[in-house]
Amino acid sequence: MKFLNPFKINDWNIKYLLTTVILFQALLWTTIILESFNINIPFVRGISAFIALFFLNGMLILRILRIHELDSIRNLLYSLGLGTASIMFFGMLVDLVYPFLGITLPISTDPLLITFTAFTGLLCYMSFRRDGKFDHPEILDITGLSIPILTFLLLPFIAIFGTYLINTYQNNVLLIIMFFLIAFVPFLVAYNKFLPKKLYPLAIFSMALTLVLSTSLISNYITGWDINLEFYFTNLVTNTSYWNSSIPDLLNAMLSLVIIVPIFSKLSGMSVVAIYKVIYPLIFVFVPLGLYSIFQRQTTNKIAFFACFLFISIFMFFLEMPYLARQEIGELFFILMIMLMLESDISDRNILVLTVVFIPALLVSHYSMDYIYIFLVISSYLIILLRNRNLTVKYPRLGKWPFISFFFESADSAEKPKMRYKLQILLLFSITILYYLFVSSSVLFNLTLTTINNLITLSYLFLFNPNALMAVGIVTSEKTFLRSIALVLHLLIEALIAVGILALLYRRTKMKFNENYALFTVMSFVLLILVLVVPFLAGALNPERFYQIALIFLSVFFVVGWLRLSDFVNKLLKYRWNPKSVMKNSFKLMALFLAISLMFNSGVVYELLHDKPSSMVLHSSMDGPKFNNLEVTGAQWITKYRTNDEVHADSYRFLLLNGFIPYEKAKSTFYFPNTGSYMFLGSYNLLTGEFGIPQAGSTTLQYYSISNLTSVGTSIYNNGGSEIFI
Repeated sequence: MKFLNPFKINDWNIKYLLTTVILFQALLWTTIILESFNINIPFVRGISAFIALFFLNGMLILRILRIHELDSIRNLLYSLGLGTASIMFFGMLVDLVYPFLGITLPISTDPLLITFTAFTGLLCYMSFRRDGKFDHPEILDITGLSIPILTFLLLPFIAIFGTYLINTYQNNVLLIIMFFLIAFVPFLVAYNKFLPKKLYPLAIFSMALTLVLSTSLISNYITGWDINLEFYFTNLVTNTSYWNSSIPDLLNAMLSLVIIVPIFSKLSGMSVVAIYKVIYPLIFVFVPLGLYSIFQRQTTNKIAFFACFLFISIFMFFLEMPYLARQEIGELFFILMIMLMLESDISDRNILVLTVVFIPALLVSHYSMDYIYIFLVISSYLIILLRNRNLTVKYPRLGKWPFISFFFESADSAEKPKMRYKLQILLLFSITILYYLFVSSSVLFNLTLTTINNLITLSYLFLFNPNALMAVGIVTSEKTFLRSIALVLHLLIEALIAVGILALLYRRTKMKFNENYALFTVMSFVLLILVLVVPFLAGALNPERFYQIALIFLSVFFVVGWLRLSDFVNKLLKYRWNPKSVMKNSFKLMALFLAISLMFNSGVVYELLHDKPSSMVLHSSMDGPKFNNLEVTGAQWITKYRTNDEVHADSYRFLLLNGFIPYEKAKSTFYFPNTGSYMFLGSYNLLTGEFGIPQAGSTTLQYYSISNLTSVGTSIYNNGGSEIFI
């Protein structure tokens, strides 16, 4: 079966491209008009809005820039990045300008629909004028691939049906089967069965989407930690149809929350909850797809696959990231900047244009990733300046030690596309200072200054007071035999990554890594060690979340470390096995290791062997930040009818309240009756009679009986799943 490649629409004949764009615009307009007459066509409006805003506009911009004949992954990722950035920046412009034109509610359906349609029309005109004659479409040939393609297209539906079973019937059997099926895929690759190389990207995308949906679709409401606060600020814009940029809060400055979601909600007709549970996870799973492109261009298809599988199988990817909406978007632009680092098929002028778009988009998507990227760029640039001084000529001993010479000499054979460090540093600092200074009452700018001051102070303590060091591990506090095995698996992954980094420093990876990518990798490894060791950094960046970001660079070096260690063992045994057979068997053992690791990371092992559960995805009765309809209704009631007083709840129900009332009015502390404040109890509290709050100086929850709290309080609301006392 052959057809035009839909992932490279910008390479089509201009007539076909513009016809496709007009078709989706017409679908969007038609469904919105029909819904005004109460005629609803399920999913059509949401799908047409998603494709039109996030992809087709990006394809048109690529056409305007005359960027053609990239592979499907890069073309798709660049178009998604440009489409997402255009929503943020054009949406912010609409919010700032329209009030001066008399449109007091700029973030509402009618002005947005007309404005973005006009914007798309302008892009169509510009693409026709600048690049109307290009006509070199790629033909996709999927002859003989129907069964593998269908298999991986259907895989995410197992997550959809599995979460439905656990939400409705508390049955986790289908989700457990899903994890086993995903764990089996590396064996197909290791043994070269069923899955051809050209379908590795589809397999990665399908597995990533399946894993993320298995978490994001738990409960009918949003689940997780930070996402509730993100939901609050998104709703402020959605409900008022206007973004108040002066609100002094970090999250209010993130356009990934206060511009993209409200605009897409208005145009697609989807609720904010649905966008956070479906659309953002769908955008996020393009990150491992971009990683595959990055790894494959520097190594091999198989190494790239196993590196990506490690990335998506670590629990932070599918159990943490769906709860962090702004980081999902931030990582997209982070990946795009790394892809540009390796780019050799795009002109220098267009790389400059894309850099000028993606760096600001990263800054306004996630402030922590902004700081991380600034650190990586500056530290890498300093190493390049150090190399340019040719110190190995003046001090020959520096070149004799490979470990040290990495920082003083660049590899002659390494690929070195232009990085434009000076431009990036200028953009990073100028935009960071200007945007963070004038948005959200300078709260982000003040945070930046405080962070720098704390780092300087901490550096002094670190150098002169060894007691200031504190080890922070990405491990659970539970002490069981199975938890010990999980710890060993994590340590083995980190040890193999370290072996891979050593191979990179000694230039013995047997692969040609881009020199800029190598610098970013080494410095991300250094920063990871600092985050795990230095107390302030651990608190500021969160070790688990930064570990997930660091794996963007480090996951491929797990595979490199595994292969180099296999070669070393074979060398010790005096080359008992043929090097080719060693590599084949190494991938087979790696597949087994990653399958076992996924079983522990997902919590399947703990469920099957009746250990204490680790995942609220698989264990429906586990206490956690997930909420049912009755709890949400109770939170909405107290939001509507409370006076300007505090509302107390335990640590998890406190998160639910964050999505509805100002942060300073929700308290995760004990409730004192008859003081004018309220206490909110959720379903878990009512069913178990327990109220969980952290112990002093710890993040571990201590559970207390609610009887002492409720016996003296007065119940003012009870719907059977939540109760409120005063």
